[in-house]
Amino acid sequence: MTTRAVDEESADVVVVGAGMSGLMAATTLTSEADVVVLESTDRTGGRVETVRQGDYWINVGTQFTEGTGTLIDALDRHGIEMGSLAGKSIALYLNGGVVDTSNPVELMFRTRMTSTDRLGMALVGARILAVMPFLESESRIAQRVRAKLDTRLGSYLLKGVRSELAHAVVRSWSAQWMGCEVEETAATQFVTSVGLALADPEKIPNFSLPVGGNQTLTDVLTEDLGDRVRLNSVVHSVRQDDDGVVVDYHDGADRPVRLRAKRAIVTAPADIAQQIIPDLPQQHRNAFSDITYGRYVIVGFFTEEVGPQRWDKYFAVSTPQLSFQAMFNHAAAMRTGDDRKPGGALACFAGGAAADALFGLSDEEIVSRFSTDLLAVFPELEGKLGRGIVRKHRRVVPFWAPGRRNSLPALRDPLGTIYFAGDYQLDLPSLADAAASGERAAKAVLTSLRRQAPTASSRR
Repeated sequence: MTTRAVDEESADVVVVGAGMSGLMAATTLTSEADVVVLESTDRTGGRVETVRQGDYWINVGTQFTEGTGTLIDALDRHGIEMGSLAGKSIALYLNGGVVDTSNPVELMFRTRMTSTDRLGMALVGARILAVMPFLESESRIAQRVRAKLDTRLGSYLLKGVRSELAHAVVRSWSAQWMGCEVEETAATQFVTSVGLALADPEKIPNFSLPVGGNQTLTDVLTEDLGDRVRLNSVVHSVRQDDDGVVVDYHDGADRPVRLRAKRAIVTAPADIAQQIIPDLPQQHRNAFSDITYGRYVIVGFFTEEVGPQRWDKYFAVSTPQLSFQAMFNHAAAMRTGDDRKPGGALACFAGGAAADALFGLSDEEIVSRFSTDLLAVFPELEGKLGRGIVRKHRRVVPFWAPGRRNSLPALRDPLGTIYFAGDYQLDLPSLADAAASGERAAKAVLTSLRRQAPTASSRR
C-alpha cells in the first residue's frame, strides 16, 4: 500500500473477482452474509461478454452454455429464455467445400481429400471414439484409460498420421475449443473437449445459448448484487489474519483501502492468485503454476442477409486452413421452423499459436484477414458483413500438460480462511463448472461461518 491514508472497511466475506464463479459465489452468500465483491476491471462477467444488436447477439468471450446443475438452475430461476442447439451440427470447411461432420459418409467421401487424408482422418476419429466411452465412467477400466491419457500429450492422436490435412484439422480443433496447441495439453482434456464438441448436441444436456447471450445471466447477477460489486478495484494482497482475512486494494478512485473480513473467496486466474496471496504454501503455488491458459482472438460480425442460408443449420464451422480456425453461428439457436428473421450473428475464432501471431496486429488488419476468409467459405455474405468487433483474449480456458493436473486437489480445499473458486476446479473447464465452483465455495464458507458463530450457551 502507498503512504496515503488507508481507508478501513469490514465485511463478512470478500469475493475477489466478478467473473461467473465470483458472481455465483456472491449471490449464494447474500442471504446470510455481508458480502463485498472486488473486480479489477470496469465490467463484471470475466470471460463472459456479449455484444447485442437488434434481435441478435454475439458472445465475444465464452461461447456456449452446457451441463446441468448450478448454471442451468440459475438461468431457470431468473427466467432467462434458452435457445436450443439441438438438431444443429458442426461443419468442416476443407479445400473449398463445406461438409457436415455429423454425416461420416459425406465427411469421408464427399470431401476433396486424398486417400492419405481420408486414412489419416479415419485414424484420428477412431482414436477419439475409442476412448469416449471411458471419459465419464467410474469403472476400473475407465480409470486406467484416463490415467494413461493423462500421461500423454494431445498430439498422440497424430502419431503415425502422414496426412498434413489431418494434422491441420486436429490442431484446429485444439485451438478452437481450448485455445492451445496439441503439444501443450494432456490428451484427456483435449479428447474430452473435442469429443463433446463433435457429438450430436442432443446428447449433451442443455447445450444451448441464453437468448440475449451469455452475458444475460451475469448482468442479472450483477444487478442483484447492486453496490456490493466494486469495479476498478485492484487487489494487491489477501492475507490470513487471526480468524479472518485482510485484503488490501485500491478502489475506483485509486484510494488505498484495507478490508477486514471473516472469509475470502479468491476467484482470480491462477497467475493473479499467486501474486496476491503472499503466504501460499508450496503445494498451492505448484498447483497454480501447473495451470496454463488458452488464448483467443475473436472477431464478431452482425450480418444483413435475408432468407434461409447455407449456414443456418450449423452452430459451428471448423476452418483449419484459414486465418481463423472456427466460425460460430450464434443465430443458430434462433433458427426454428420456417420463420427466419433477416440478419444474423457470426463469430470467427483463432486460438493457440494462430492467436499468438495475431496479437501484435491492428484490429483493422485482423478484421481484413478474417472477413476475406469468411467470404471464401460463404461468398453469399459479400456486402452483408457489418463492422468487425475484435476481442483479444490472452487468458481464457485453463488446461494442463501431462501429469500436471495431479496437483489440482490442493486448490479444492480452503487455505485456512481463504477459499478458492474458478473453472479450473472441476472436471472440464467451462462456464457450468465456473458457476458450480463458485456456489460450492460459498456454501463451504457459510458452513464455516455457522460453526464459528457463538451459540447462546457460550455467550452466557
